[in-house]
Parts: sequence; C-alpha cells; structure tokens
Amino acid sequence: MTAATYIRELFIEPPKTDDPKNWPRSKKNIVVLTIAYCAFVGPLGSSIYMPAVLQVKEDLNTTSSLVSATLSVYVLGMGIMPVFWASLCDYLGRRPIYLISMFIFILGSVFAAISRNIWVFFFMRLIQAVGSSSVLAVGGGSLSDVFHSSERGSAFGLYYLGPLVAPMIGPIIGGVISARVGWRSTMWLLLGTAVVAFLMVLFILPETYRHRIDEGKPSTDQGEPAGTISRSHIHATHSDPTLVPSKSSLRGDSDSDMDSHSHLDEKVTTLSSEGDVQVTTAMEFIVPNVVPACVIEGEELEAANSSIGSNSTKEKATTEHDSPATERHVAFPNIDSEVARKVPERSINALKRKPFNPLRPFVCMRKPINALLITFNALSLGAQFCMNNTLPISFHKVYNLSELTIGLCFCAGGLGSVCGSLLGGRYSDYVIRRWLIKQELKKKRDLKDRAAAFGKDKVELEASEKVFDVSVQTPPEVRLQSVWLGVFLLPLGLMLYGWSVQRGLPLAWALVGIFLVGFGMMLVYASTTTTIVDANSAGNMATSAVACNSFARGVFGGIAGFLALPMESAMGSGWLYTFWAIMTVVGSAGLVVLIVKAPIWRQRAADKALDRV
Repeated sequence: MTAATYIRELFIEPPKTDDPKNWPRSKKNIVVLTIAYCAFVGPLGSSIYMPAVLQVKEDLNTTSSLVSATLSVYVLGMGIMPVFWASLCDYLGRRPIYLISMFIFILGSVFAAISRNIWVFFFMRLIQAVGSSSVLAVGGGSLSDVFHSSERGSAFGLYYLGPLVAPMIGPIIGGVISARVGWRSTMWLLLGTAVVAFLMVLFILPETYRHRIDEGKPSTDQGEPAGTISRSHIHATHSDPTLVPSKSSLRGDSDSDMDSHSHLDEKVTTLSSEGDVQVTTAMEFIVPNVVPACVIEGEELEAANSSIGSNSTKEKATTEHDSPATERHVAFPNIDSEVARKVPERSINALKRKPFNPLRPFVCMRKPINALLITFNALSLGAQFCMNNTLPISFHKVYNLSELTIGLCFCAGGLGSVCGSLLGGRYSDYVIRRWLIKQELKKKRDLKDRAAAFGKDKVELEASEKVFDVSVQTPPEVRLQSVWLGVFLLPLGLMLYGWSVQRGLPLAWALVGIFLVGFGMMLVYASTTTTIVDANSAGNMATSAVACNSFARGVFGGIAGFLALPMESAMGSGWLYTFWAIMTVVGSAGLVVLIVKAPIWRQRAADKALDRV
C-alpha cells in the first residue's frame, strides 16, 4: 500500500469493499491496542492524584469532602456522557468521536492544571470526564465491528488492559511526582497522555463503523447501491425456495431444520461472496433463527418490518411502475409468506438516518439480558469505587502510610484486575468454543464415529476447535458460564478488606482483599461486557448497550463515591463492605436468572417476530 493510498483511506474515504471482520490479524491488533491506550487515559485521570488529596486540599484552600467530590464528579461524568457519544457516532462514525472527545480532554487538562480555586478545578474535572468518556462507549462498538463473537473475549481482555492498568499505575505515578513536583504535575501528565492518544487515532486508527463504510460503496447493478440485494439476486430467491426456512424451522422444531439453516447460511454467504450485500448469518442475531440477510438489523429490522407491513398493499404497484433507478430492493429470507420482500428507497434512507436522540441508547434496556448484566456491573463498580475513595484516608489513619506507599497499595487492585481481565477473556472464549463443539457433536449421526472423532481427550478436543467457523455466534448467555469463580471471590475480597481495616489486621490481609476484589470483579466483568456486545451486535446496538453500561456504572460509582466517607463514618469499614458484599451477591443472582430464562425470552421474541410476518 502506497503512502497516498493509506492517507486517502484513513482521512478521506474508507475502503469501498472492506469488511473490518476480514481485516488481517495485525490490523485488528492495531485497533485493539490503539483503543486500549485511549481507554487508558480516562481511568488514569480518575486515580492519578488520589495520593495527593491532602495537597489539593491545602493548595486550593478547601475541604476533604470537596476534593473527594472532584473524584466523584469525574466518574459521574464518565458514566453519563457515553450515552451522548453513542448516539452521535451514528452520524459521525467512530474516528471523529475519538478525535473530538480527546481534544475536549486536552482542553480540560490544561485549565485543570492552572486552576486556582476548587470550583474551577471541579468544573474542569467535569470537562475532562466528558472528553475521556467516549472511549468507554464507542470502544466496545469498534471491537464489535472488527471481531467475530468467538474472538471478542480475548479482544476485550486486551482492550480492558488500558483502563485496568491505569488505576494500578496512576496512584504510583501520582504519588511520586506529586511528592516531588506537586499535584498540578499530574494534570500536565494527563495532558501529555491525551495528546499521544489524539495523534494515535489521527494517524493510525482506521474507521470501523460499517454504515460509513457501506455509504462509500459504489453502485453495482443498474444504479442499485451496494449493501442491497440486486434484482438478479431477488429473482434468484424466487427460483430457490431453500433460501427461505419454514416457520417450523424458524422455531427450531426438528433436527432436520438445523440442516436447512446450514443450507440457508451457505446460500446467503454465496450472495455475500459476489459483493452485492453484507450478510448476517442466522446465528448472528439475538433470536438466532430469525435474521435478515441484509445490512438492516436489530431496531432497523423492526422498522423495516413495520415498513413492509404498511407498504404491502402498494407492493405490486411499485414493482410495475417504479423504475430500477429509483427503487432499492432488500430480500428478507426469514419471511416464509413470501420468498422476498421489497422496501422502498425512502424507507432505506429513513433507516440509515434516524433522528438524533441522545436517549436512544436506553432503548436497549428493554432487553432483560441488558438490564440484568448492567445492574450487576453497576453494583460491582460502586463497591470498588467506594473502596478507592476510602482507602487513602483509611490507610493513612490505620497504618500511618505516606502518599507514595498509599499509591503503591493501589497496585494490588490493579494487578488483580489485569489478571482477572486476561484470564476472564480467554476462559470465556474457551467456553464459547466448547459450546460450538457440543453443537457440532449433536449433528453427528453415527454415535461410534462421533465418539472416535470427538472424544473427551483434551488434545483431540483442542485440535477439533480449529474446524469451527469463528463467524458463528452463540447464544449470549453461554459466555456467562465462565463467571462463577469471580462471583465468589468479589464479595469475599470486599469483606476481607473491610474487616482487616476495621480490626487493624496486618496490611497484607487488606492488600489480599483488594487483590481479590479486582480479580473477581474483572473475571466477571470481562465476560458480562462481552456478553452485552454479543447480545446487541446484530442490530448495530453494541455501542448503545455499552454506553448504557458505562452510564449505569458511572452514575452508581459516582454516587457511591459521594457517600463513601459518610457511610464509613456511620457504619465502620467492616459493616460497610459487608453491605457491598451482600449487594454484589444479590446482583449475581440476576446472572443465574439470565442463564435459566434467556432461552425462554429468546423463544418469545421469535414467536413475536413470526406473528408479525
């Protein structure tokens, strides 16, 4: 690739026929590492001056509560603003959002470093939060654009290294430079990290948002744009009824239906290979057996179905009188009453350009799977942020530690988080591959051949994993089977930390508790967040769902941070973190409900979809 081509594709026009999921592994790794670094900047700002809280108090002539409020408002802003960024990325794409938000963070860092009173500093911290929050929303969507479902666990594990390493090294760096230079140096350091992130996005990160890529595609068949099925393919569906499953097959009533779905996927893939349409296969939708074979997915699919219903009486007239140059056709192979349906061009344009609505991401909360997962994530972050806010004061009071030593104590939680994220992502991918193997086993007719080819031997099991298509998407709840160790360790670590501080036990016990909290929370979080992306990727709603997740975590974490010191004074450290342990156990009960009920909810959604046909 020449330099001119690289610059044109990066800054002016994305490749016209480029699917991010087909990018080489090296290019995907660049995307992950760039986004991980951008995600590193925000959490670094939340923790870097925690050891210097007393310095900030004295320099700005304020109270400990107001200094603590600057920490909490940062987390609160990082929780609220992703909803706005998620809505805006539908119009601007991923790269422009990263660039705009990092520029805002740069401005906030400059004025925070030169602020002379607590209220200016407070407001600038909020501006910093606005700028750093976009990566928490759009980053997950970028990974959803690039990676298949069975690859996302490992990708998210690497992605979360950024926001997990930051809390680990932030207090250490902040403790060292604030002790030697002063707390303002931490703001200048944040400025430098933000400038590097801005330049990395500007010169390295490609656009991954599919709608923007599709918009750049040229016409391919008599004026019909790419991204839609051409007339020849619509006629092909009429001549080949195997493209359309029956209602019984959509419900998955028999084993033979699995073969029909495989045949359907093969047919649809053939269309995709000819370059006329970007196709989603049957396993890539939250209702696995009810999918459109076109770029219209999720909420857009529902809107398209509504449009189909309202235009069904006019269909014959439009096919007879509309010219090929003014009409776009889209085939829906999941509809058995007709082999192909047609959506007028104005409906397609309406679907691509929805009115801007910053509250639109909250629509995904209507899914029980999203509500339960986001609730647990919010509770776990509230517990952790409460601990982070009380730790500097508690350790100084109980163990008489210096600023630098307190900063080093944060390493325990950061190290646990890194280990939990990496292990959780890899283990969840293993769970997915194991599920795929079990599904393949069910298709084997000969029990003896199946036992010989897919025995329980570990070597044979690992070798057999290589034969599966990574583009096949599993039911989202399957990944949650990897969370139970983290669900047990999280409340255990909270109680160990709380009672160690209250009873004045050796510092090592408290550090072990901090490690278990970080390890347990991220062991679960790596899987729950990837599950959220899996459950919403088919409708291009992954960014909105991740934004809602960040919103709930940020709001809950901010409120927990505001109330942390008063609650610790009233309850004591032991009972405070026993309370948080109980809350996380209650939240984990929702995960059990989800695993049990998800197939039922999916069947109901399938039935409703069939009733609309």
